Amino acid sequence: MKNIGARMETLRNDMNLTPQAVSSYLDIPTEDLFDMENGKKNITLSVLNKLCSLFGCSESYLLCRSEEFDPAAFALRSNSIEADDLQGIASMNRIYLNMKYLTSKMDD
Repeated sequence: MKNIGARMETLRNDMNLTPQAVSSYLDIPTEDLFDMENGKKNITLSVLNKLCSLFGCSESYLLCRSEEFDPAAFALRSNSIEADDLQGIASMNRIYLNMKYLTSKMDD
């Protein structure tokens, strides 16, 4: 998969997130999210950082420069994830990614 937008859409769908919830989390119009997923609009650095936190992936993975992806696995007690929940998910993923990075540096 070489398309960044397709990777974004796949990750969003894998998390069962609606375009409306993700665009609300990103603070962008839903149309802009669709344009990014369809390759019609470039992703800003701010959006890239937020998406990586939300999906728990590296920038290299989201930008299709790497195939290495080891997402955090945690359970939520809700059947539906609302836009307000995404900030909490992103925070947990940032903690996971930071701990993973620190652990890798300790192993070096």
